[in-house]
Amino acid sequence: MTISQDFAAPLIVVVGATGTQGGSVVDNLAASDKPYRIRGLTRDSTKKQATSLAERGVEVVQCNLTVDNIEGIRKAFEGATYVFIVTNFWEHLDGARERAEGKAMVDCAKAVGVKLLLISGLVSVTEASHGELTRVFHFDAKHDIVQHARSVGVPYVDVQASAYMSNIVTFMRPAPLGDDSGTYVVRGTWTPGAKLPYVDTRHDYGLFVRLAVESDEFNGGDGEALSAWSEWVSFEDLCRTVSEVSGKTVAYQRVTEEQARAGMAQGGMPPHAVDDYIDMSKFHEFVWPRVFVETDLSKLARRPRTFEEYAKTIDWSSVLP
Repeated sequence: MTISQDFAAPLIVVVGATGTQGGSVVDNLAASDKPYRIRGLTRDSTKKQATSLAERGVEVVQCNLTVDNIEGIRKAFEGATYVFIVTNFWEHLDGARERAEGKAMVDCAKAVGVKLLLISGLVSVTEASHGELTRVFHFDAKHDIVQHARSVGVPYVDVQASAYMSNIVTFMRPAPLGDDSGTYVVRGTWTPGAKLPYVDTRHDYGLFVRLAVESDEFNGGDGEALSAWSEWVSFEDLCRTVSEVSGKTVAYQRVTEEQARAGMAQGGMPPHAVDDYIDMSKFHEFVWPRVFVETDLSKLARRPRTFEEYAKTIDWSSVLP
């Protein structure tokens, strides 16, 4: 299908349309058999990803989503039937900023009278862990944004991403072991058999947003939560799959919290971001399996990718030279 130019079609505004989640939302709504007009927001409308969206029929609008640009955000949301919003702690490492910008977008969505606000939220780790893990700032900030939507009375759905499969080529990227064996290792504090729910975010996150928009089960705006996921995979199985697909030997190596902290500090990560990562790892292993609610994948427009299918799309020769 193509993106509609018919003014009778509902308009969805997509924050971060050139990014991982927003780009997935655009692609999956464009694939729907229902017509949508799409307005994609980006900070730089001249970059290649933005011009590519424009060529596909997306109305690309340059907009800074900061608290000093409330009028600009409100104007960018005008006329929307649906608005998708996402925030990114890891871009600036400031939980207070993430919370403030998310709440500002919620307020603007309410001001323009959207039918449904689609929020990329997460659970509160502080609450889920009964106060034992209080430093997963980016989870808690996203949860606070969702709660703000509830408090101001805007109709919304909370579409929560699980672990990104693409982490295996970013912050979990296998590193050479450092001997003559040719082995690569993924290092982490999790036990090797610990399983996390994963999603190919760029390819499949938008499937869940599409479900939220098109299913009467979710589009009433009652604050339902959807978990974007595909399968649970352990760290040892992640490495085994990468080994099989890449032809290289990749193993999981568990490290102590002290070793992990030292490695992140050496890499230039500030102390509060290190704390976030360490508490998040504990949440992943000991809390997430207890509180994660699996969305029924049979309700989606298509089946999301497995990790093996994702791994087969990667050029491992550039990741594991």
